[in-house]
Amino acid sequence: MTDFMMRVADLTVAVRSMHEQIIQQCTDYMLPSRGFEQDRDHADIAIAVTQHDIDHEREIGEPGDWSDPYLETLVVLRAIAEKGPSLGRVLFHGATIEYDGRAYIFTAPSGTGKTTHIRMWRKVFGSKVDIINGDKPLLHIDESSGEVRAFGTPWAGKENWQRNVSAPLAGICVVTRAVDDGSYPTDMGVRVVSGGGGGASAVDAADDADNNVIRVADEHGVENSCRRIGVDRALPLVMRQMYRPDDALAAAESLGLLDALLRHVPVYLLSCTISEAAVLASSKAML
Repeated sequence: MTDFMMRVADLTVAVRSMHEQIIQQCTDYMLPSRGFEQDRDHADIAIAVTQHDIDHEREIGEPGDWSDPYLETLVVLRAIAEKGPSLGRVLFHGATIEYDGRAYIFTAPSGTGKTTHIRMWRKVFGSKVDIINGDKPLLHIDESSGEVRAFGTPWAGKENWQRNVSAPLAGICVVTRAVDDGSYPTDMGVRVVSGGGGGASAVDAADDADNNVIRVADEHGVENSCRRIGVDRALPLVMRQMYRPDDALAAAESLGLLDALLRHVPVYLLSCTISEAAVLASSKAML
């Protein structure tokens, strides 16, 4: 067993691990450790991993031939996610970028194209865009002030895009496909066909009475559109991308944090192809 301390989302986490993989994965977040017995007395969260925890993760997780060291990384993540709501933190599923000092999360079911979309943002905006986390950021939601910050974590998806930084969260974008199938070149020309400004929109007026829809067509004529959506519509889309704790009290606390999140952070709906047109639509709506 190996003991270590780390700081994630401004929380001090003491860990007693069984394998080396979790230690290597968390290198960028490490703090000096005095041993688990002392660390846990000063930590916000203390996690002593057991073989039972690893076996349980194998039982409840996705089917596959997963190694114990890999499953241990999920045990630690789940422990943080379970205890996070009582400390004002929620685990979110989404690719998170930083632009002009603010964070923006692009979220969607796995395989929809959120990672591809933030690659396109980097192509279009270059060094103005930094990635905070590619898959599982932690959000610190201050219910009293309304401030929400997005933090990088060691759990960053297959690309391992992560930085140990944070930024105020300025928007959440739910990514959907404009077409069921098809790939588009990324160097295409685009034309803006409508959108801009802050007046009323005739499209989806019930949800978006105060927001125009931004529409940009790619070179194939396929429309990419992005608009801000109301809380009622955003609620189920955002809720399904948040970790839902098994503990009843933590689950209730996470719902309170979700309410604060939706009251203070705008949510957008993007229908897109794999194109620079998608970036123009989402950036014009969100920035």
